[in-house]
Amino acid sequence: MSLEFKHFDTRLNQWIHTDGDNKNPDSILTEKLDNTLLEFYFPDKQFSFGHIDEHSTPEDLKNHPDGHILLLSSKTRLLYGSPECLEIIDKLCPDRKDRGAYGSIFLGGCKNSIHQQLNILIVDDSNGDNGNILSNDLAYKMVGDCYGQISTQLYEKLTKHEEQPDKSYHVIQHRFGWKDADGTDTKYRFGKRTLRPYRLDKIEYANPNNEPKIDLILPLSSFKGTDKDRPDGASKPQIRPGLYKQKIWLGEKSQSERGKTAISQLLASFTQGIKDFAEELEAQALKLAEMQSDPRKVAELYCEKYEKRKAFTEEQKAAIRQQITEQNTDGKLAKQLELLTRNKESKEFEVSDELDESPKEDLLMYRIIKADLIGGHNQLLETEKVRKELSRFVQNEWKDIAIGRTLTFDRGMIIPSKELKNGEICVPWLDDGEKVLNFRSPFLNSNGLCVSANKLVKDRLAPDGANLKGVIVVNDEDHSRIKARIATLEAQGIDTDELDPLETESERQGRDFDGDCIGVALASLYPNFTAEAEYKNQVENAYAPTVKLKKQSFYLPDGTQPPFEEIAIHMSDSISVGVINNQVTALEALESEIEILKTYGTPEQKSEYLDKVANHYQGLLEAENYQKPKPIREEYRLYIQSVVTLAQAPRTSGIIQQAMETNRLMYRKMVEEGCFQNQIAVDLFKSSKTPGMGLIRENNRYLYRDVNYIKDKKSRTAYLTEGIKTTGYSPVELLINQTNKYFQFSQLESRPIVQFQDLFKGVEFTSQQRLEAIAAKFEYDRLFNAAVRMDIKRETEQGPSAV
Repeated sequence: MSLEFKHFDTRLNQWIHTDGDNKNPDSILTEKLDNTLLEFYFPDKQFSFGHIDEHSTPEDLKNHPDGHILLLSSKTRLLYGSPECLEIIDKLCPDRKDRGAYGSIFLGGCKNSIHQQLNILIVDDSNGDNGNILSNDLAYKMVGDCYGQISTQLYEKLTKHEEQPDKSYHVIQHRFGWKDADGTDTKYRFGKRTLRPYRLDKIEYANPNNEPKIDLILPLSSFKGTDKDRPDGASKPQIRPGLYKQKIWLGEKSQSERGKTAISQLLASFTQGIKDFAEELEAQALKLAEMQSDPRKVAELYCEKYEKRKAFTEEQKAAIRQQITEQNTDGKLAKQLELLTRNKESKEFEVSDELDESPKEDLLMYRIIKADLIGGHNQLLETEKVRKELSRFVQNEWKDIAIGRTLTFDRGMIIPSKELKNGEICVPWLDDGEKVLNFRSPFLNSNGLCVSANKLVKDRLAPDGANLKGVIVVNDEDHSRIKARIATLEAQGIDTDELDPLETESERQGRDFDGDCIGVALASLYPNFTAEAEYKNQVENAYAPTVKLKKQSFYLPDGTQPPFEEIAIHMSDSISVGVINNQVTALEALESEIEILKTYGTPEQKSEYLDKVANHYQGLLEAENYQKPKPIREEYRLYIQSVVTLAQAPRTSGIIQQAMETNRLMYRKMVEEGCFQNQIAVDLFKSSKTPGMGLIRENNRYLYRDVNYIKDKKSRTAYLTEGIKTTGYSPVELLINQTNKYFQFSQLESRPIVQFQDLFKGVEFTSQQRLEAIAAKFEYDRLFNAAVRMDIKRETEQGPSAV
């Protein structure tokens, strides 16, 4: 099953044409999606996607070339369809907020899907209530926040398990839905999250005389699309726990896989922890400096990194090698390279390919480079197209080494277990009892790095008794369960020094189980990192917990809701999160800088630092008395005044230390505020609350310097001819300085593609074919150069752009 979507510009109210010809119906930009929940509900309807930007208005979203209306959104992805679809959309999402909050559930393509009648046990994941089919205690253990179970037989059918070469079992991300006439439940329902394959035919029932077949166990939290916040009461209440016989559409979105995740986002917060990584990064920089002028060595590293990024198994590598050998023999790869390569004389601009690589071209370049290495002739490596690709790769390697992006932890999809308590984790490939470093991305502050004890529990096991592939099992204990457990121990006369923490591990990492992944590593490999994480997460050293506000729907005082176009604009904000994250990272870098200076700085460096900070703060204080005054927020005024006062006192080491500590405490308070605002921004597409961007902009005034590497690491010119420049002593800046010592400009040489002309001797073509080829090349060059000009114009000129 598949749907094809046309794309249009909501402002211009025109279809988007790939050739720029608005009169050519064949050139309209289209997209195909397979196995979507949208197609299940609307199998014979036509849909399209509207494009917007940060300047779009609700009125723009009412435009459509064919008069269709806005039905759903997923951040900046807007789905349009015919007005008659709205009746079913309203039944699915009576609260208009959910048309944007959960639009992705309908639009996400699935690998496989089934549509059949199943027995579905629905469990209240807060207490295990399930209609007395299972004991509440057992049912409670089978579910978590958006986490459930799927019978082995149904799992194998849905995933086509028997057709797979690897017979391992995985946890699956899924989408599901049914209609109002599809079974026991008489409402339109839909949802998503994760399912673990389990032998439900062996489950213990509450009543031996009532043992119905169970195909799926779903928690209430997996069901979306109620209007529980409606002022006059819900018109579509949440489904009740119990056993349902439903004809359900069930789609397999993805499977759990073990992989790698970069830890670069952690480094700004850990001044001592970087000791564990500095030597490794230095070795990587030295190795890259020695090899970057040798295209063969660069090519080998390119293929190695590509294979790691794609997590190729040895079997996959062997299959690709065989396929490449066959294509190399019949000349297909050489022809594909010729198609990728433009004649050097026709180039109007020199542009980087960094942001223009498609996954398909990425794979093709890998195959071409791999083929040249396998063949051993190393001629394709010196063609212009491959040279540019390898040069881009070397540039990105320098960037990644400089900011620590080459440092990785293992990654796996998380599922919960009631056998684990707060402070415990189950990483199947690590030994029982080991300490495990673990974090979830996006990482905001040091509270999010946990040090947990590894405990191997049964929830890690697949139906065949082996470990589930790509899965990490975590605790989901909340405060009530922790308090109850402590009370039980005390009632039994057992001494315990455990206390209910300010934040549980789940809260610290913002965990849920809809496909979230975490990074893990053996703590003993990183002693400094581990010790600092444990120190920073002691109660007296940790940041204040980030308050997570209740999501708020869009209801007006009279109980009605605004048009969905207004809600979609609110939810399309994709800028606020990045702006806030960057500020939090900058604040953490500046806080860490103080710790580094206090520990390792000379008296001169400390005094110079205090001068810079005090001069900046003095300017802020003076600005309060301008004709148009710029007042300092009361939350931070005392800190700023104190630093200025201390800087004006006689410079003893004690005074300098006191001033630096005062500044550090202000930064910590600003980090906590930034994390709170970030949480609001993250929930923008599920809540009507908006972050205080005015406060974020104001707080930015208080930073005494720009932590420039945060934006410079994305620069197209970084590590082309020179490295990223640093202006301070934060952890990442120290690593950048270390990398810059080894960086040197290196230019790989290329040969003209004409060297391969002998491969095509004997190929006959007519004069007409030659003229057609020349005309096609001329048209390609014309369009390519026009696209480059538009790209440069978009990047260099201010104001909105339609492309």
